Amino acid sequence: MRNIIITVSLFLTVSIMDAQPKLSGSLGIGYTSPDYKTFAEDPFPKLGTFERMMIHVSFAYQFYPNARIGFSQWTAFTSDKYSGQDFKRSFNYRAISLETFFHIRRRIELNFTLAPMINSGKISMTSSQSAAAWDSLMAEFDNSGIEISSTDEMTKTFFGFTSSIGFRFYFKPYLAFEGKIGFLETFYKNDKWKFQGKAIKGPDIDIDDMPLFTFGLVYGW
Repeated sequence: MRNIIITVSLFLTVSIMDAQPKLSGSLGIGYTSPDYKTFAEDPFPKLGTFERMMIHVSFAYQFYPNARIGFSQWTAFTSDKYSGQDFKRSFNYRAISLETFFHIRRRIELNFTLAPMINSGKISMTSSQSAAAWDSLMAEFDNSGIEISSTDEMTKTFFGFTSSIGFRFYFKPYLAFEGKIGFLETFYKNDKWKFQGKAIKGPDIDIDDMPLFTFGLVYGW
């Protein structure tokens, strides 16, 4: 009886030590290929590094032995000059994800993710003397009769979904390297941007169906 108790205790101890954490967070880099048609030529900033190489953060909770639910965000950002003013644009792709996974080896995991997305875009000029630059930008996007009163930003919300397959290699039960490949399907249109409470037209960009590659480190606790 004593030997059985010792064996069971050792088994439970090893299992607990080797078990994966229920909560995990990831920090990494995503790569995709948007086509920013309106921004492709001068005098607009060129496609920025962070609009191809995106910062990726995610958090997940393992609610079932082979399933996780979580939140992910990819951020694309660039800054430059437009008509002599400081110019910034960013796009955030946010997903509420459902992920299933299984282990093909003790340290190797394969996973599949499907997630609806709520995305946003923002264009801003930070100089206090940017009214003339905004006038020019509004005209470039085929807007007329827009009154410019101060420095401001134009914003956009649009939906989509993403799907990917990936793998993890566990260095430790709480630390892993992860790579994913998939796509972003967004329903972006250049109308219904918001500027000073008004609906306006925005840039003509093609982000409707983009390949997506993400890699980074995953830490659990």
